[in-house]
Amino acid sequence: MSPSEDDELLLNAYLDGELNPIEARAFEQQLARDPALTRGVEARSALRTALRSDLAEDLPSSDLRRRILQRLNLRTASPTRSWSALVASFLMGAVVAGGLTFGVVGHRSGDDIAGQVVSAHIRSLMAPQATDVVSSDHHTVKPWFNGKIAFPPTVADLGSVGFPLVGARIDVVGLEPVASLVYSHGKHLISLTEIPNAEVVPALLTTRFERGYVAFSWSDGGITYWAVSDMAADELRSFVDLVRAAIRS
Repeated sequence: MSPSEDDELLLNAYLDGELNPIEARAFEQQLARDPALTRGVEARSALRTALRSDLAEDLPSSDLRRRILQRLNLRTASPTRSWSALVASFLMGAVVAGGLTFGVVGHRSGDDIAGQVVSAHIRSLMAPQATDVVSSDHHTVKPWFNGKIAFPPTVADLGSVGFPLVGARIDVVGLEPVASLVYSHGKHLISLTEIPNAEVVPALLTTRFERGYVAFSWSDGGITYWAVSDMAADELRSFVDLVRAAIRS
């Protein structure tokens, strides 16, 4: 069944990053209950990526075209039209297949928090800016959280070692506001999300891969930390090691 008109509006607003964190979280919960709506999001997201890609260097060769037409036993009286239809069919199949793959990967059990944190990172990249407060000064960023969340976050100053602070924002995880610090490294942004927990014993470092993003998580001192980025896993691990050292010190 196709999404309703209201769902279509929410769907497009979600993809455009126009929903606030609470609205976006509520919509993601709706996605978990509505496979048709999930497929709609995935198909549109994949189509946007395909349309924004530079395909100029990936045009199929004339020899590939000839061999496919021969294999399918197609007439060549209207080669341009036939080839265009074949390419369109291929792209549509790729979008559908990608959506189905995404759906299988995105609904693994036990990764709900990881999914929420990665979704928050993706929404920030789609927004006009990735932060609610813009500052490279940790003395400015840390007080900004006063009165907005129920705990004081750790704000590490890592600019001198290649990971300057960009700013911070409030994300919603499990319907609770949490602190997300944003760092940069080259052209990449890193979201470091801090979530209070009741665990006394620190949790070991774990790695997850969600929708093309790397997510490291660990806990220390009653706080669970999530570092998310699209950079190489070893580079993000270097950032995580620096954060953990700063927390211990």
